[in-house]
Amino acid sequence: MDAEGETVVIRSLNHPAALMLSLLALFAPLSAHVGSPDVFVDGQAGPYRILVTVRPPYAIPGVAEVEVMTRDGDVDDVQIVPLPLTGPGARFAPVPDRAQRSPDDSHLFFGRVWMMTAGAWQVRVAAGGSRGSGVLAVPVPALPQSTLAMSRGLRALLLVLMVTLGAGFIAIVSALVREARLEPGVRPDRRARRRGRIAAAVAAAIVAAVLLLGNRWWAVEAANYSRYVYKPLRGEATVTGGLLALTLRDPGWLATRTLDDLVADHGYVMHLFVLSPELDRFWHLHPRQTGGGRFEHHLPDLPPGGYDLFADVVHATGVPETVTSQLLTPAIHGVPLSGDDSEWTGDAAVRLKRELNGRLKPASTGDRTRIIWLRDDAPLVTKRLREFSFRVEDENGQPAADLELYMGMPGHAVFVRRDRQVFAHVHPSGSAPMAALAMAASTPVHEHREGGIPPTVSFPYGFPEPGDYRIFVQVRRRGMVETAAFDARVP
Repeated sequence: MDAEGETVVIRSLNHPAALMLSLLALFAPLSAHVGSPDVFVDGQAGPYRILVTVRPPYAIPGVAEVEVMTRDGDVDDVQIVPLPLTGPGARFAPVPDRAQRSPDDSHLFFGRVWMMTAGAWQVRVAAGGSRGSGVLAVPVPALPQSTLAMSRGLRALLLVLMVTLGAGFIAIVSALVREARLEPGVRPDRRARRRGRIAAAVAAAIVAAVLLLGNRWWAVEAANYSRYVYKPLRGEATVTGGLLALTLRDPGWLATRTLDDLVADHGYVMHLFVLSPELDRFWHLHPRQTGGGRFEHHLPDLPPGGYDLFADVVHATGVPETVTSQLLTPAIHGVPLSGDDSEWTGDAAVRLKRELNGRLKPASTGDRTRIIWLRDDAPLVTKRLREFSFRVEDENGQPAADLELYMGMPGHAVFVRRDRQVFAHVHPSGSAPMAALAMAASTPVHEHREGGIPPTVSFPYGFPEPGDYRIFVQVRRRGMVETAAFDARVP
């Protein structure tokens, strides 16, 4: 990438070879998009184009935060309501909440909604104004990540209240038994005081029993909730003779989650991304499903070393999951890429490949395509939705007029932090998978575009945390998948 933010695209490379190899790797899976739980959708609510951000609750039941940015200045009212993504509950909406307009930005509305159970939800956004009204449904996976931690101050306060209430109960019982039968002004005698002490001991025993039983009840409830906390899919990867086999395993979470209900998302049941340690190599592959939770794929050429794998799948319920793995392997001489599979190779990786086996052709041949990040002067900040726009130019420096849909989309983008703790696969319609959007019966503005594809493609996304990121952008031109990489630092 040069000083002006331009990146020359390296075309997908196909290299035939064959070599036997055995490998075992253990997945270290995480929920939905790894480290990027917020959901972003760019869609159409009737005549109004809106960008919606939903921040799911950390614990379930919990409150989700919703932000709605309107593209049009004539939106007067925005209402939001949470519903199950599918089933009878999706057809009977409760009374919606009215989102509040931001005092600083008339185009921004915000609100909060409750999500009561784990699973696939939707936030239905209704926008109204001078041109009528419309609705956009945003699918949201509600996955309880952990129990909410109690602050030290709150714990100390509750401990003081517990001691005060216990001591007060003991004192009240003791005084009641000791003095209830006495006439006003008469001091308790020795016998009365003895009754009071016995009553205090009994009350103390009751308090201790209540505390012990309460603690046991709390421990049981905590254990039950710990089983309710989301447990991501596990997986095993093996490679034999260049054939990658992925097996997903359920460690036990909700009984409703299965491995034989995976559905296609823009054409494929699994999207597998393979990244090199320096992020100078990138593969976007599509393994074939061979059974419940089992996938296979003939790998292309892989230089020796370690790789990070990110596998995106979507359940029939609409819940997406991303499974991750580390792969350490000697060189793999595989098969040429085909179909929608693609590879990007940075300059450093090209030099390394040439040094390893001088037989490889240059990384770029024939016509060159340039993808330019149309970045403004606004600083990159966390927890804020923005559009990342990229212009595709042809070999003459003109806006490309021959772009094609890539798996039904004008483009794909992958946002990955260099420490691999954040990963998100985003489309022009947002971060929600197309399969879930279809279940929610929404109509994203970018879906199945008629006519030519504009030379500028945009992706709505917000960085969840600070750090150094790399953004991979993919489009299709003249039947070839073009990939570019951009670096971003988020303070």
